[in-house]
Amino acid sequence: MQLTVDLLRRADGRLEGTVITETGSEQAFSGTLDLLRILEDLQPERAADDRGPR
Repeated sequence: MQLTVDLLRRADGRLEGTVITETGSEQAFSGTLDLLRILEDLQPERAADDRGPR
């Protein structure tokens, strides 16, 4: 999975930006917790030979 994160730090120290996925989907965030929630919700694509946990 490849992501692009457009990240800005405001004068008050708060992080803002956009997460863009390989498919072009964009999700805006405002704050570290928002960013972490977006990243947590992303589901990595399984490789064709990946059969999951054993």
